[in-house]
Amino acid sequence: MNMIDAILHLPANADLPDTLTDENGTPELRDPQTANQAGDRIHYVRFTADQLNDWRPHVTVLAETPYTGLGTSDRLYQQIQASPDALALYESVYDTSPREIDDGEGGTTTYVPPFKFGMLAESMMPVPESVTSRQGMEQLIRSGLDEQVDDAINGIADPVERKLARNWLDKASIWERNNPQLLAIGNALGLSTQDVDSLFIQAATL
Repeated sequence: MNMIDAILHLPANADLPDTLTDENGTPELRDPQTANQAGDRIHYVRFTADQLNDWRPHVTVLAETPYTGLGTSDRLYQQIQASPDALALYESVYDTSPREIDDGEGGTTTYVPPFKFGMLAESMMPVPESVTSRQGMEQLIRSGLDEQVDDAINGIADPVERKLARNWLDKASIWERNNPQLLAIGNALGLSTQDVDSLFIQAATL
């Protein structure tokens, strides 16, 4: 079952239906979570798409991404940092500003909270041997790499390898993880082995 990691902002005055609360009226959301003095909360969740859609009318989804094992939380928090609106709402609950604290020796020291308030456990996921060209290209688009592919292929120095890479991208219906042309394009894009693995894991969920 494909899962989605998301960070939700739940206002203190949220009017939740019974289906989303326990018998005491408490939101059915587990840790990790954090709250401000007003009672507004932020939750890190791992849901199915249907579960997340049940919550959407009642929360602000600050970030969401398919769970793909290691690196999932990094992508989530990068989304928040890239969105001024999401960042402002996030920091209204979880204060990331530096502060002075007692150093235990009669003085103070500056403490800078980690940007991540929390995360769920991540495990290494198997890398698919192949994905469809539609899945692969869609993931490149989602990763902001699609417009760089043409330049990357044009930058391949060997003319034969350049033509083979272009032909593969235009004609292949399946993208095999260890295909030589795929590897050449990945190298031209400056992607590491781990980067390409992550792209394949994410593409397989699309």
